[in-house]
Amino acid sequence: MRTNFIFDDHYRRLLSNLFGEIEENSLKQIFESGKKIELDSGEYLFRQGDKKNDLYIVLSGRLRAINQDKSNTVVLGDIAEGEPVGEIALFTDEPRMAGVVAIRKSVVLEISKDQYHSVVSRNPGFASALTKFVIKRMRRNELEKNIESAPKNIVILQLQKDLDISFWTKELKTHLASIYIPAQILDKESNIGDSSKPFMEILESFQGLNILVCSGKDPEWTKKCLLGADLVILASDFQADPNLYPVEIEHNLYENSILKRKKYLLLLHPENAGLPEDTGRWFKDRNLSLHIHARKNNDQDMRRLCRIISNQAVGLVLGGSSSKGYAHIGAVKALLEAGLEIDFVGGSSAGALYGISMTFSNFEFHKIDSICGDSASQESGINDYILTYFSKNNQKKIEDFTKKIFGNSSLEDLWVNSYCVSTDMSNSEIKVHSTGLTWKKVLESFTMPGIFPPVVIDDQIYMDGGLSENIPIDPMYRYPVKHIIAVSLTGSEPEKVDFNTNPSVWENIKGKFTKKKVYDNPVITTVMVNSMTLNPRQREEINKSKVSLLLEINLRAVSLLDDSQWKKVVKKGHDQTKSYLGELPVEEKFWLKSSDK
Repeated sequence: MRTNFIFDDHYRRLLSNLFGEIEENSLKQIFESGKKIELDSGEYLFRQGDKKNDLYIVLSGRLRAINQDKSNTVVLGDIAEGEPVGEIALFTDEPRMAGVVAIRKSVVLEISKDQYHSVVSRNPGFASALTKFVIKRMRRNELEKNIESAPKNIVILQLQKDLDISFWTKELKTHLASIYIPAQILDKESNIGDSSKPFMEILESFQGLNILVCSGKDPEWTKKCLLGADLVILASDFQADPNLYPVEIEHNLYENSILKRKKYLLLLHPENAGLPEDTGRWFKDRNLSLHIHARKNNDQDMRRLCRIISNQAVGLVLGGSSSKGYAHIGAVKALLEAGLEIDFVGGSSAGALYGISMTFSNFEFHKIDSICGDSASQESGINDYILTYFSKNNQKKIEDFTKKIFGNSSLEDLWVNSYCVSTDMSNSEIKVHSTGLTWKKVLESFTMPGIFPPVVIDDQIYMDGGLSENIPIDPMYRYPVKHIIAVSLTGSEPEKVDFNTNPSVWENIKGKFTKKKVYDNPVITTVMVNSMTLNPRQREEINKSKVSLLLEINLRAVSLLDDSQWKKVVKKGHDQTKSYLGELPVEEKFWLKSSDK
């Protein structure tokens, strides 16, 4: 942490990034006229309800906004270097709506209301820039909820003292550079420059990520690293003993505190490792924000790790829509062909089935096509609907099919973190699944009412996720994503009937038992499925505001109930996505490197 407050290149860059095209002399005036406040870890900048209306700018360190009442404390988010704090009270003169505490040694620049007005009178652009940031933050808080500022100091803590992660850290630095993020890897033996400067000041002065490596062999070095950490990554050999290690206990890593750092579990695998098994054993007694699988010499895994730890991950959300869900396969093929890489996948109903099938297959499309072919060749499924009475037969078949696809794997075993949603009918709420048996969680998300009976687990009734959230975007903001791509499947071919009046129940039953398709009555099923996928224009606009890309695949020429056309549906998803990406302005193609734009 800096103790000399001279307006140098570091502070000039920091303020210009916040306030944009303001003259350097004005930035210097803002810096020099403000009061510098040093905070220790755990010290409050201000508390909820305080009536001070000063504006603060974080010069170094990291703060945390919290909301407290008599029953609990809610963490609202972290504020990183270069971000303003307390700007709402500056404008409204209302008491502080939240408290702000330093989670490590920090320095803030205090600007009083009088100073603010003085600066604005000479530099109107200052007010405009601050207002834009406020709007951006309010939008982020409203839509993205738990997303936070990217970490600067990342501690990699080796759980096994004899684990050598030098290969992994070298790869990490190389792949961070490929996405234009400079990083320095520091361990106890590193020469970190001018030893006369405080450790934290040296870290803060580096214009990039500080990766601090420790193992518990040197408790003092480990403690120093953890005190300065924004994020802690626990690195372990996947096949090692999953019980808590002494270093985790000695440093109280899982203590429940408002100062706790986010913790990711990095599970290291050998080259060409098969799908992990029983990953859940690592979660016992550990309070983790995320787990990440990585294979040695796998560039794709390393790039994903880099995007995740720098809060630049890409999330893919797939909507439900019965047999038309095959279109998701084609859409994802087109996205990958365009150079996109996907770090997290979420889905509802058919989006869950096909999305998680892709992550289970590690995006190897020959395997995915085989799954689609097997699905289409099933003798019965959605098309077998006559009466709810017969849906138990369908339930058994779809259960056997999902078991055949996913075996005994769990969602936490997949190389790409995935979730699906179902509707908890007992409590009338959406349920997000990111752990547990894959086949069971997908089945919960895919149980369309009237076609399959509800799934009962722990005395709770679960049905299709499309009933509550057909395109489950909000759960994706649990992850460190910067961009979200959502795929919505729209349109359906009107279903025709071959009778003038509805057949009686007895006539339907007789036709079922005699296996004669006397009546072709898809109307009820179509209405039920369409009722789940209707997406009012207002809802579409809300979804568009939440994502970087919203792909709307038009499948009007495709019957909801005709699996035999699956290849046609896949092609439609691919062609429409390819066309959409081709017409997208280059500045909106966020996945392209700067040199390619």
